[in-house]
Amino acid sequence: KILDQIDDDAVMYLINAIVFDAEWETVYNKANVREDSFTAIDGNKQTVDFMHSEENIYLDDGRATGFIKPYAGNKYSFVALLPNEEIAIGEYLDMLSGEGFLQTIDGAINTTVSAALPKFSYDYKIQMNDALKAMGMPQAFSPVQADFNKLGQSSRGNIYIGEVLHKTFIQVDELGTRAGAVTKVEMKDEAYIETKIVNLDRPFVYAIIDNASKLPVFIGTVMEIAD
Repeated sequence: KILDQIDDDAVMYLINAIVFDAEWETVYNKANVREDSFTAIDGNKQTVDFMHSEENIYLDDGRATGFIKPYAGNKYSFVALLPNEEIAIGEYLDMLSGEGFLQTIDGAINTTVSAALPKFSYDYKIQMNDALKAMGMPQAFSPVQADFNKLGQSSRGNIYIGEVLHKTFIQVDELGTRAGAVTKVEMKDEAYIETKIVNLDRPFVYAIIDNASKLPVFIGTVMEIAD
């Protein structure tokens, strides 16, 4: 829900929405869900439900390790990247670029991964006015300078942008992922089979990627687990 009320001065609302709702290729059963401790960004220890599974695609970019977990239909996959213990999540994000992310996905290794993923959900809302003005479109927000004549006209005066809101939601649980706002991944084989362990028990990066392009359609961080 993004509109709580209709402003009397509003001429129109332009709404763009994207929804992702998918089940895991292999859903978790109750025996795979156990309580454990998650260390939040502020150092607070939280007792949360962790979903345990064995995955087949391991990631390692030298600064973080992770895994790829496919959704049913093999069109999309969930990606998790856990920064090394000596690297803070903020430091890792500063180093993470779009090109670097794609290189990490391209460098995926085919091996057994013992993965622990906490159940989490987030709801985030931000007003984008100041950011868009800073990016070079202040005139669009000006009642005097805005020019949307090709879009429409109003007898009450010039049409301009009053507010831009961005809202996102994501929920990850045993069945899959719900979020708002098939080419196989090329993998490299290791010389021997070794079980990797990725326990997402501290802040980490997550993404939902399109398997064909390997580009993220959603990306974010888990800093703490909401109650």
